[in-house]
Amino acid sequence: MNNTRIKILDCTLRDGGYVNNWDFSFENIKFIAGGLTNSLVDFIETGFLVDKKITQNQSLFNNIDEINEILPQNCDKNRYFAMISYGKFDIERLLKYSKNFISGIRFIFKKQNLTDALKACRQIKDKGYRLFINPTFINQYSETELIELIKAVNKIEPYGFSIVDSTGGLDEERILKIFNTADKFLNPNIAICLHSHDNLGLSFDNAKSLLESDTKRQLVIDSSISGIGRGAGNLKTEVIVKYLNDKFNYNYNLGPVQNIMKGIINPLKEEFVWGYSEANYLAGVNFCHPYYALFLSQKDNLPPEIINNILKNIPDNKKNIYDKDLIENLYYEHIKIHK
Repeated sequence: MNNTRIKILDCTLRDGGYVNNWDFSFENIKFIAGGLTNSLVDFIETGFLVDKKITQNQSLFNNIDEINEILPQNCDKNRYFAMISYGKFDIERLLKYSKNFISGIRFIFKKQNLTDALKACRQIKDKGYRLFINPTFINQYSETELIELIKAVNKIEPYGFSIVDSTGGLDEERILKIFNTADKFLNPNIAICLHSHDNLGLSFDNAKSLLESDTKRQLVIDSSISGIGRGAGNLKTEVIVKYLNDKFNYNYNLGPVQNIMKGIINPLKEEFVWGYSEANYLAGVNFCHPYYALFLSQKDNLPPEIINNILKNIPDNKKNIYDKDLIENLYYEHIKIHK
């Protein structure tokens, strides 16, 4: 692990699971976890903790013990995290931290669940885990709201606070504005993480802007192998680690990452689709859930300008939650008007 202020967190097994319903197969999950460990990537997100029944072949886990089964033997468990999505896992079931467990939990939530989500974050922290607080759709917070959120985060004292660009619609200027606000008001011992989607093809440039910023704070950059993830996917692990090797003399090992690409991720590309596309671009431009744009892109060869106009009509309070009934109604309203 690089003993520096810049860390890479690979989320292939978690965010990448949106592509294939987290069904990588048990052996492939172990292979990915082991390969990322050997790559010297600083942190590895193993998947979601969930309440629902799952299979061994999915990177979804009912408890911490199940995660241990996919980790390399005698590994440093301080490198591994799991994610909990608000309302998807009962925090009461989370065992108190033990040195035999993974050390970190990342907690993700939407703005409308903020109050209860922060209570859950406190519970996780009190159980002894290194906590990342990940508010999604960060663009929906005004500067005043962001500052108030950060003040609440400071009281919890997590390991990290994440700037989550859920729609991939934020450019370098907006990312830096949010980062500078966080850097100013967040306690200095709390890391800032960037989790960006690549709808506008800006995830690498946005990451670079943070890495080259004038701050002494610990930074964590999220990425996934080949950018695998929902919709446009994420910053590519193989790209950002090479950049850090070349620019900052880091010592990440690209060989294991390339082996995972060749043996597991590339075959998935033959069955599943992710990455930059017209639909994902339009979702990013309109700061909305990618499934809205995907739904419209599959309808009657709608021209991009029509898709864009329909997406503009999605209410702000609905943009971060995919509402199939809503987008169907907006689509049929368009059809009626333009018959």
